[in-house]
Amino acid sequence: MRLVATEYLSLDGVFEEPGHWSGPFFNDEAGQFKWAELQASDALLLGRKTYEGFLAAWPNMKGTGEFGVKMNT
Repeated sequence: MRLVATEYLSLDGVFEEPGHWSGPFFNDEAGQFKWAELQASDALLLGRKTYEGFLAAWPNMKGTGEFGVKMNT
């Protein structure tokens, strides 16, 4: 078994509200990387706040394709 930690973190240590500081830089290359990362995963370990955010958001997202299916299973 292998454990991989992945984080959204800026060089100066900012990790809150990723949509505000990383969203403008998220492109196709980043999306492909995150998809490959998710495909290689058997499970996600999330903190409570992240889990609650995902629980509220992912089931209602439209047009997310296979990524959304994987996130919702």
